[in-house]
Amino acid sequence: MNFKLFTNIKTIYFLKGGTVMSINEEIMQKSDALNNLILTKWLKQEFLTFEWFFTLFVVIVCYLLFFYLVDKKRIVEILLYGSLVAVTYVVYDSIGMFFGFWAVKIAISPVYPNFFGSSLTVAPLIAMILYQYKSPWNSFLRWSILFSGLFIFGYYGFLLSNMGIFVYLKPYAKIIDLCSFLFVIIVPRGIMILLLKKEAQNGNISAENSLSKLRYKQIQRNNN
Repeated sequence: MNFKLFTNIKTIYFLKGGTVMSINEEIMQKSDALNNLILTKWLKQEFLTFEWFFTLFVVIVCYLLFFYLVDKKRIVEILLYGSLVAVTYVVYDSIGMFFGFWAVKIAISPVYPNFFGSSLTVAPLIAMILYQYKSPWNSFLRWSILFSGLFIFGYYGFLLSNMGIFVYLKPYAKIIDLCSFLFVIIVPRGIMILLLKKEAQNGNISAENSLSKLRYKQIQRNNN
């Protein structure tokens, strides 16, 4: 009796295992077909179009402006902040695309995520400039809200949407994108301040200098 039950359980297990393997194989086959379709579309309908060149132009301009404006003495600290922003942005952008909140219709590269659309260009680069120039929290928050609104409703919601480069697929997607983007900009700054304070307590002179600049700008603003 026990042997028969054990045999039935083994049979069910192998049947389920076969089903899982079958589903995995089907997913891989459809993934290959989808990737080929994406690559074909990119080569025939996106690559070297006006919209493609516009996106490339935005990427180049953002990098040029960043390296021109960035404080070279604080570049490691600023790049660390930008890395946190970029990673967080990629995560939430991927989640948004997976659940069908928005979609990229024209990209510089067919590879997903769309690294050179915003993940590694517009979003983190401008966020790093805000981090550098708007040191006090109140100033940083005001400019972050302003930039986020222009970025989501102006750049993405109006310009890129009208150009057919990007599209929001659900009515409330812009609000979700705005709240998520504010989170992406603000939380990494808080993490950076905590890290700098920790390093300053351990005697790191560079961290002390960064914190002193933040405090100096806050005091200078209050005096004015």
